[in-house]
Amino acid sequence: MSVRQARLFAVLGFGSTHDALDAESALQGAGLEVLPIPAPKSIGALCGIALRLPPEQLHSARDCLAAEGISIAATSEIEDV
Repeated sequence: MSVRQARLFAVLGFGSTHDALDAESALQGAGLEVLPIPAPKSIGALCGIALRLPPEQLHSARDCLAAEGISIAATSEIEDV
């Protein structure tokens, strides 16, 4: 069995579950590698869903969500597998 290496990911937090779900749909539609995760404490007291994506896609994600009118309430970085 191989051990997976932890990698750095960007995390986007949202003010509501509705925003998080809309953001997930928009980012997937744009071809970005997005994964819903439980919101880490590092992004503060927001809704319970956050979106994880490779850090190199953060700029594209911000542009996409801005074009869709979806506000990002917080960003953070985590290490994950």
